[in-house]
Amino acid sequence: MKKLILATCLCVFLSAFAFGQANNATLTGTVADASGAILPGVSITATNTATGVMTQSVTNEAGAYTMLGLIPGTYNVTGELPGFQKQNYTNVAL
Repeated sequence: MKKLILATCLCVFLSAFAFGQANNATLTGTVADASGAILPGVSITATNTATGVMTQSVTNEAGAYTMLGLIPGTYNVTGELPGFQKQNYTNVAL
């Protein structure tokens, strides 16, 4: 019985390390205008150039955004807010 409990605990303990080996990327940033004023409500889109998968986010009240769990690769990132010119960044490597 002790061996079964020990084996179970060992499997649970070792599996925790396996989950920590994820191969994902994170994209974070802050959006501001030319004068340096932060911009909340900006729609940010990251498009993986190899797969075409799009991930979207919106900047918060501090002008910050975060995109978690992105597949490593090359992305095109755009930012849009009514009243402002759309901004494009190509070949962003994650």
